[in-house]
Amino acid sequence: MNLLRFTLFVLFFIIGCDSFRGDQEKEIILDKNKVLKDFKSKFSAIIPDESIVTISAIKDSPIKGLKEGVILFKTMNETQQLSFFISNDGRYIIFQPQVYDFSGPTRNPDLMNSINYNGVPSTNDKPDSIRVVEYSDFQCPACKYGANVVARLKSEYGDKVTFYFKHYPLSFHKWADDAAYFTSCINERHGVTNFWKAHDLIFANQEKLSEQSFNENINQIFTTKVKFDFNSCLNSESKYSKFVESSIEEGVSLGVRSTPTFIVEGHIIPGADYKKIKDAIDTFIEN
Repeated sequence: MNLLRFTLFVLFFIIGCDSFRGDQEKEIILDKNKVLKDFKSKFSAIIPDESIVTISAIKDSPIKGLKEGVILFKTMNETQQLSFFISNDGRYIIFQPQVYDFSGPTRNPDLMNSINYNGVPSTNDKPDSIRVVEYSDFQCPACKYGANVVARLKSEYGDKVTFYFKHYPLSFHKWADDAAYFTSCINERHGVTNFWKAHDLIFANQEKLSEQSFNENINQIFTTKVKFDFNSCLNSESKYSKFVESSIEEGVSLGVRSTPTFIVEGHIIPGADYKKIKDAIDTFIEN
């Protein structure tokens, strides 16, 4: 059964009845392994064949009384994600929730502090600037549009905003991981300026790249456009796979479900929505 048919705001009773609890109810710390066991027991029919099923850490959600997490289905070829909210007592679960905050953008310094910035390319190093972290995939068409949104915002705000680029290649995009390894190497060996050159070239020539001829495609695109030794960064999976994988795992733990996803000072914005990103930046500049 296709997971997408299963995941639209459906409320399930997964644990069974529980005794009445009064106003003095103590908070229950959910055991993620038990939640996973219950999921496998109740919903075995929707688990893809020959997949390894794991679960992320369960943490507080933006909605009081609910926690959130992600169930992962890993096969040889891809990883599928099923996000969920679960009640604090573990009795009810909601799959693929979409949360809208009517109160407007709010800072979340704890979330921002949980992001690993080591080795992550950024547009500047101003300590008092507004931070925007993007989780992106070089093969994703929406991310190509997102790159244009970032370029527009950079020209409008200059050093008032620092943009960080985090890798989040999706499993069904077959050359996105190669691009992530390649550009991670460029950032480390040839510097952040050359990373952004490579970033722009890949997105500008996205339709010319393929899994089977990725290296040849890169050579055709880069040879006359850059002056650094980009060939030294081809076939970099062995050195940078852990770096990229850790970026994906971090994104999952923070609530990233699709690409691109932008985090503006802890405020999560799915998609390349220029107005929402700009509104968040303006709000945090003013406050």
